[in-house]
Amino acid sequence: MKSFDAARARALPGVRHVVQLESTPWTGTGGAWGVGTESGIAVVADTYWQAVEGRRALQITWDEGANATLGDIPGKLASLASQAGVSARKDGDASAALAGAAKKIDAVYTVPFLHHATMEPMNCTAHVRADGTCDVWGPTQNQTRAQEVAAEAAGVPKEKVRIHTTLLGGGFGRRLESDFVAEAVRLSKAANAPVKVIWSREDDTKHGFYRPATYNRLRAGLDAQNKPVAWTHHIVAPPILLKFGPLQNGIDRTLIDGAADVPYAFPNVFVDQVAADLPAIPLGFWRSVGASQNAFVVESFMDELAVAAGRDPYEFRRELLQAKPRHLRTLELAATKAGWGTPLPAGHARGIAIAEWEPTTCAEVAEVSVAPDGTVRVHRVVCAVDCGPVVNPDTLEAQMQGGVAFGLSAALYGEITIENGRVQQGNFTDYPVLIPEMPVVEVYTVPSTDTLGGIGEPSVPPTAPAVCNAIFAATGKRIRSLPIGKVS
Repeated sequence: MKSFDAARARALPGVRHVVQLESTPWTGTGGAWGVGTESGIAVVADTYWQAVEGRRALQITWDEGANATLGDIPGKLASLASQAGVSARKDGDASAALAGAAKKIDAVYTVPFLHHATMEPMNCTAHVRADGTCDVWGPTQNQTRAQEVAAEAAGVPKEKVRIHTTLLGGGFGRRLESDFVAEAVRLSKAANAPVKVIWSREDDTKHGFYRPATYNRLRAGLDAQNKPVAWTHHIVAPPILLKFGPLQNGIDRTLIDGAADVPYAFPNVFVDQVAADLPAIPLGFWRSVGASQNAFVVESFMDELAVAAGRDPYEFRRELLQAKPRHLRTLELAATKAGWGTPLPAGHARGIAIAEWEPTTCAEVAEVSVAPDGTVRVHRVVCAVDCGPVVNPDTLEAQMQGGVAFGLSAALYGEITIENGRVQQGNFTDYPVLIPEMPVVEVYTVPSTDTLGGIGEPSVPPTAPAVCNAIFAATGKRIRSLPIGKVS
């Protein structure tokens, strides 16, 4: 911010304060959560609408800085794909096996930045008191970091900060960050009063912590008997973990989750990662983190491999999962309950995928049709999950259904694009989420005494590949870039 004139805002009814917020790097012991609290201006008023009107009345001049021309992120990632990456997994000699393969399959898969799009935008209430105490009421997923950030913003010891956790209104990883907490505390201190901060939907969408966009180059080889002999996966992406410090051995483990641990019995595997330098774009943990994009990439390419081998995608996977009993029984339950191989209505097709959110495994079969204009309709999703012993069946079913809805929103519509240094999307009009298009979702649990696992994440990763594999079965068109949009 270069300059502003707050006189017009202060003249409006209900406006109490116009507060300039300087950029503050948070350096507390919890790492860099919430780093880069941006400079700007806040209008404090008696009501939300009065504050909005006050903000609209501000006359601000911005210095757009070095990032004013930032854009074409897919092109930047693709340009880095020729660089050698840091090895994340190396079994055997994949290069030699590919060179000698009877059949080779190559593909490039890309995914965009994604926003969390919680139903409730960021908000927080704070009260910094003259006695050196501070109370915060907020929807936070990270109470420890919220306390640290609030203490630093208030200028008090963290023992003097009390965090009152409210219902989240959706979290999905966005509320691990504490930027909105810092704003409320700083404004309460400036106003010498309790202040409730409410972000608009546009602020929330344009100023999130986004799931990384990634570029993926995959190669695989089959022998003369159509058995897989090699698998390679080259990942180019901006790393989330850099905000906590240098990467361990040059690897961001979140970017290789679901890729380096590909479960199939390939004799030769090589997975590597290039850390793309895009420091201007805030990155964060998005529901199921790296598995969300890598399951789409891995499971879609597995279907390509099955087609190249002339095999049924389900049976092909079964054969390669014999050493992974938990994966195998989950896959088999999903296929059985979906009626894999049985007749479908005209124009409908099925796709299958499996993924792991360690140690929970989840397999899904999607039933899809594609209209003549390319519109994709998902009619049914059958979801099988092995999370070990089940504590609360109703919660499990709700989480699996919610994860499918979350995954479908991203697969069909989700995309954050950046042009001239700005996020282009601002509301549900240009960043839609799945509501009226929700399919039937059937959830089945594998009876299991294996290691207990969580259920908040696992149904997200297999959703996109199951749908995209069904689209290929219906149309013969392969989806290698998300969101799906209309199939042309």
